[in-house]
Amino acid sequence: MRITKKSILMTFIGILATLILTGCGATGPKFQAIEIPQKSESLVYVYRPSAFMGAAMSFDIHVKSKDGSDKVIGSLSNGSYIKYITKPKKVEFWAKTEAKSSLTLDMKANTMYCIKGKMGMGFLVGRPHLSIVENKLCQQELKETSAVVK
Repeated sequence: MRITKKSILMTFIGILATLILTGCGATGPKFQAIEIPQKSESLVYVYRPSAFMGAAMSFDIHVKSKDGSDKVIGSLSNGSYIKYITKPKKVEFWAKTEAKSSLTLDMKANTMYCIKGKMGMGFLVGRPHLSIVENKLCQQELKETSAVVK
């Protein structure tokens, strides 16, 4: 077997790509189980299933309340989830890179909600896309994620 510069270069590129893709996923503890919200609280899981497309990118998840306050609750990377607990109220969840994706939830007490994040194609960088999903699908897909560590 003859070792060429091309084969060495291809091996190096393969190792580098593997390190980059594995280093960009979630690093927190693996998801354990769905929690039940307290009587006076609402619970939201914002998650992003692991996918090859956009694996190296992450995006911040913002929560904007009716009073206009806006805060970042975490950065959603490939294969990660964020658990957000709040008092029942109307809240806008949003993310932005070169384009903005947002949705508004009118959260009820003692209720759990699930928001799925994906990374789509963009002109220069990937574009986040947020959507509400059914709790049954959410529970299945959360099993493969890890917590966002703040």
